[in-house]
Amino acid sequence: MKDKYGKVLVLMGGWSNERDISLISGKYVFDSLKNSGIDVFQLDLRKDNLQIIKEINPKRVFIVLHGKGGEDGEIQEYLDSLNIPYTGSKSESSKLCMNKRHTKEVLLSKNILTPRFERITEKNISQIEKNFEYPFIIKPSAEGSSIGVYVIDNKEEYYSAINENRKISDDYIVEDYIKGVEYTVGIVSHSALPVIKLIPPGKFYDFDAKYNSEKMEYICPSGLDNIIENKLKDISLKAFEVLKCKGWGRVDIIIDDKNRPWVIELNTVPGMTSHSLVPMAAKENGINFDQLVLRILDSSFDEK
Repeated sequence: MKDKYGKVLVLMGGWSNERDISLISGKYVFDSLKNSGIDVFQLDLRKDNLQIIKEINPKRVFIVLHGKGGEDGEIQEYLDSLNIPYTGSKSESSKLCMNKRHTKEVLLSKNILTPRFERITEKNISQIEKNFEYPFIIKPSAEGSSIGVYVIDNKEEYYSAINENRKISDDYIVEDYIKGVEYTVGIVSHSALPVIKLIPPGKFYDFDAKYNSEKMEYICPSGLDNIIENKLKDISLKAFEVLKCKGWGRVDIIIDDKNRPWVIELNTVPGMTSHSLVPMAAKENGINFDQLVLRILDSSFDEK
């Protein structure tokens, strides 16, 4: 096992708003690889200690960095410059998927349903209310874990959400609110895992629902009939392909009251905590956590 993978470095932490979640995910991955007999090291990555990667000189890297610095192509470009293979998507597709505007433009160009959207600027703030009916969604273009995402029901909430988003980003969008049921589809090694139905305690699957709520419900198997389940898997794999992702990821989808599936976004470095969705779906397929981690690590060999 050691000979196959060589020295493996798990990168966690980072400098995004999702740092704390990344540290938890990274610890789970590190412990799992150690449990599997891998020669594994861990690094709490910061902007001022990138050189330690060179010093450790790993044979390959397992990226568990969420958000900026980890999912936006930055660390991928750095590892490419060192010719060190790594898990997950390459720098260009990571950069693309991190930006929700650009992701949606590609999806629409390939006839994949995604909610109508518009970038908010200082010039069109008042026009947005005419272009979109309440309720609608406001979210940063490049954040994860639903940070900065709000369901807007009125003018007061609209301007409050804009002020909150200004604190974390200068690039944010408004999109149609799709009333329906939320699902998520994990992808590992070009295969879709069982679909998970999400039943959040609030209006949508927000940060608190993901990491703090005891009332959040996850239904796996999803309860969908096979035709719809397979349709969601096919759409997720198509989105994964057109966005040129590799290795692993997770596609979030809403099915509306007309049974239309809307792709909300694609995550290139999903969570790997005890609450995380990819491990949950893998377990339903008979893949335990250690096996899942090794399958993801195997993606560092895949140059497709």
